[in-house]
Amino acid sequence: MTSPRSEQADRPSFVWILFLLLLGAGYRLAVPVFELPWNSAPLMAMAFGGSMLLGVRFWWLPVAVLLTGDLLLGLRNPSEGVAGYTLVSALVYGLVAFIGARAARSLKIWPMMWCGTLLCSVLFYGVGNTYTWMAWPGYEKTLAGWWQSQTIGLPEYAPQAWVFLKNSLIADTIWCALAGVVYALFRRPLAAPAAEPAR
Repeated sequence: MTSPRSEQADRPSFVWILFLLLLGAGYRLAVPVFELPWNSAPLMAMAFGGSMLLGVRFWWLPVAVLLTGDLLLGLRNPSEGVAGYTLVSALVYGLVAFIGARAARSLKIWPMMWCGTLLCSVLFYGVGNTYTWMAWPGYEKTLAGWWQSQTIGLPEYAPQAWVFLKNSLIADTIWCALAGVVYALFRRPLAAPAAEPAR
C-alpha cells in the first residue's frame, strides 16, 4: 500500500498546482469582462484534474477556488446572485473533486485525468441542463423539452446549448494539457527504496 508521503512525492509541487487553479479561475472571471465565449472555463478540469494532482489531503481546494469564482461572478451580476444553479454546481464540484482525489491513487496521471475530466464535463453539462429544463418555464416538461435543453436550448438564447458543451470540452482539454506539461516538468520523483544493509 502506498504511504501518504510517497503518494504526495510523485506530484508537481503545491505551488504549480495552485498556479494552474488560479489561472483557470482568472480566465473564468475574465470571460464576462472581455466577452469571451461563454462556458469556456475549464471547470471540470479544475475540479477533477486539480484534486487528482493535489490528492486526498487537499481535494477540497479546487472546490473552494471554483465556489469563490461563482460568488464573485454572482456579485458582478446581482440579478443572478447565488441561485439554485450555484448550489447544484457546488454539489457537482464537490463530488467530482472527491472522485478525482481518489483516482489519483492509481497515478496513470494524464490519460486518466483527461478521460475523467471529459466524462465529468459531459455529466456536468447533462445535470446543469436538466436543472435548467426543470427550473425555466420556457421548456416543456416532457422528454422532448428535456432533449431541447440538452441540444439547441431555447430559441431566444444564443448560442445553442450544445455549443456550451463543445466550449467546455475544449477548455478542459487545454487545462489538462497544461497540467500534463507541469506534471512532466515539475513533479517530484518517488524516492528510490533504501537498500537493505548487507548481512
